[in-house]
Amino acid sequence: MVQTAQKDESLKGLDYLKELPQPRPHNHETRMFPDGFLWGSATSAHQVEGGNTKNDWYAWEKSPGHILDGTVSGQADDHYDRYEQDFDLAASLFQNAHRLSIEWSRIEPAEGQWDFNEVLHYRRVLQSLKSRGMKTMVTIWHFTLPKWFADKGGWESSASVGLFDRYAAFLASEFGDLVDFWITINEPMIYLGQSYSVGGWPPGKRSALHTCWVFRRLAKAHKAAYRSLHRVLGGRGQPIMVGIAQNVITFEPYRRESLTDTLFVWFADRLINRQFFIWTKGTHDFIGINYYFHYRVKYLPTKFFQFFYEVHTENRTVSDLGWEINPQGIFEAIMNMARYKKPIFITEHGVANGDDSKRPRLIVAALLEVYHAIRAGVDVRGYFHWSLIDNFEWEKGFAGRFGLVAIDYVTQKRTPRRSAYVYADICEANGILHGLLKFTGHGVRW
Repeated sequence: MVQTAQKDESLKGLDYLKELPQPRPHNHETRMFPDGFLWGSATSAHQVEGGNTKNDWYAWEKSPGHILDGTVSGQADDHYDRYEQDFDLAASLFQNAHRLSIEWSRIEPAEGQWDFNEVLHYRRVLQSLKSRGMKTMVTIWHFTLPKWFADKGGWESSASVGLFDRYAAFLASEFGDLVDFWITINEPMIYLGQSYSVGGWPPGKRSALHTCWVFRRLAKAHKAAYRSLHRVLGGRGQPIMVGIAQNVITFEPYRRESLTDTLFVWFADRLINRQFFIWTKGTHDFIGINYYFHYRVKYLPTKFFQFFYEVHTENRTVSDLGWEINPQGIFEAIMNMARYKKPIFITEHGVANGDDSKRPRLIVAALLEVYHAIRAGVDVRGYFHWSLIDNFEWEKGFAGRFGLVAIDYVTQKRTPRRSAYVYADICEANGILHGLLKFTGHGVRW
């Protein structure tokens, strides 16, 4: 009788389990992206071309202590002469788009003097991409200023907006037939912080007043360039898409029960992520998102605010530069920017990881989040990985290796990393193959 009672009790338990909600079927299908989705990578001129000697960064690099590893950009990746080789690599990895910048100091080496040999060079660069069937996204200004412009006061000068507007209009007239998407300004808030708050980039100032002053100038410069691009290209009947690349930071309160931490999160998001769009409303055809940073905001009574909690003290996964790796945050960044109801491109996303142990997982995990955002109804149209090749990482020098393709700076040999082939599989399939989920710890129901 005891055995029968135990058996009956066991059966009742099994019957109870049958009433519980059953797990969803495990999905082995490829996570497909929309038709026409752009899969690319990105570079910027000063970081990869080499030989850029007429801008403010060249002078800055030569001063002791400005570059953390003591290097200078010098020849960099010699991309100026090897762009065909680099674009062959990108095409072989099934990329269908590329983002690059045009170096202002090459095009206009002295005020009002256009170098048409350099114009011809960049036309060849863009034609090279087009001949490989790749869409082009061109950044007009990616941090470096011509020396003559910097000597006039840079963005502090009252003439700066007009000079930038003239440059943007010139690029539109010379390259408009070869450009699919225009980015007027790359990461305005990062530039403001590094150049006018921290002082780690030229002109090396630490002034709240100058930060606010230049902030307004950059907003005016974008609006002026936006209108000029539309005027020049619209007159030709060419389709045109203009935006910026904004470094969108995800914030969370370090102490979720703290009202002060929560208020600081709102303030930080408003100032860092959204204020530029507020001041430039109506002059964006798309939103470009650069995503690298996730900060935990904690109010400190001894300080006004602190934007991030030291990630090393919590043993979080970080890049070679000490930046927290948080691929899930890209979903939050996209949903935040979806408020503007514009097409969205991930214009930069990547990790400094020389041995390539973390990059494959980052790519797959982040693109799953992009896929989720698309499934949530957001109009995401492309992803550009930073970077196609290793590059000179501004004040960090050559210490941070961001490339899908490794560069030997002695021989200039190019070697695709494992992550390049992981990303290539995604590009070729226009989706995330089920087998790639192993990089994110397969077994979890996605």
